[in-house]
Amino acid sequence: MQDPFTRAADRDRAAVAAELSRAHTEGRLTLSEFDERTRAAYEARTYAELTALTADLPRVSPEPVKRRVDGVTKVVTGAWFAASAINFLIWGVISLAVGEALHPWWIWVAGPWGLVLLAAHLARFGRSS
Repeated sequence: MQDPFTRAADRDRAAVAAELSRAHTEGRLTLSEFDERTRAAYEARTYAELTALTADLPRVSPEPVKRRVDGVTKVVTGAWFAASAINFLIWGVISLAVGEALHPWWIWVAGPWGLVLLAAHLARFGRSS
């Protein structure tokens, strides 16, 4: 923990300004409060001054972001599945119509897109929420 009377750096001021921005976006601060506190953050000299600006705000929870990412993942995965199924169905109908199994061209639609989705899933695997 930092000594409250230690001088703050620009990075610290920017972090507090970002926290104030999130609070304003969430509706926790009015525009005038946000403006006043942001100005005070950039004028602050010590950690004590910065801490006072966010003392009445709750700590940020990553849960809403997680839900949004999960929703996007479901939509993108659903789109991949639908496109792959339609292409497979078209390939199957054409193969039946000509009486032989054609080259499985549908794999060039499903494969790369599926690999990108798999890589994205593996990149997120094990991350704490």
